[in-house]
Amino acid sequence: MNLNTSDLDKMIKQKTERRLSPLSGRQNFLRSFFPYFRGNLLNFSLGILFLAGVLIGTLLVSNASQETVETLKIILGGYIEHRQTQLFSNIVTSTFFSIFFSLIILFFCGFCTISQLLILAVPLFKGLGYGFSIGTLYAQYGTSAIQYVLCLILPTMFFSTLLLLTACRASLLLSITLFRSTLINNSSNNPKETDRYRIKRYCVKYIAFTAICLLISLADAILFYKFSGLFVF
Repeated sequence: MNLNTSDLDKMIKQKTERRLSPLSGRQNFLRSFFPYFRGNLLNFSLGILFLAGVLIGTLLVSNASQETVETLKIILGGYIEHRQTQLFSNIVTSTFFSIFFSLIILFFCGFCTISQLLILAVPLFKGLGYGFSIGTLYAQYGTSAIQYVLCLILPTMFFSTLLLLTACRASLLLSITLFRSTLINNSSNNPKETDRYRIKRYCVKYIAFTAICLLISLADAILFYKFSGLFVF
């Protein structure tokens, strides 16, 4: 069989395409990943702040002196023993207000044009609180506290953190929007229609956040009453 120049070119081209096809797949993945990462950069940043707070809080407890650990135990107030004596409604109330307090701070920060740093500090300090609590429980009960944390604390922490990070994003975006609007000279003193719509939608979001906060609190109490008997300290 005689091969001409065009046939050889086709064969070389096919081999080259087969050789480069895995690289093209990786390139397509990277091309789709980076726009997703850029579009969700704020979410990733807020999540990193929270995880940094958890890590810092845990490391501070693990490297703290014995006096500091004892002080944290007193501040924590016998967390496990105290919850075991609480009523169902008391657990719902305490969990609800521990999350709702942060939501209230974030809600009002959204209306402040210079509160961006305070909003970013909320997930960091919330992570610090969880880090201190987990580290203190581990220092007090040892490895037996790990299963307790995984089953009874981590689920509530996960969903409440997602809620707070979503609230942080909403507050931060509204605060930045209001800050930009103050830099624009308007002849009218009335706010723009778009700003009114954003504020209305912002308030509706926080009503939904409050409802989700209540659901998380109910789930936390149900989870505790169903599985707390499996752990004996």
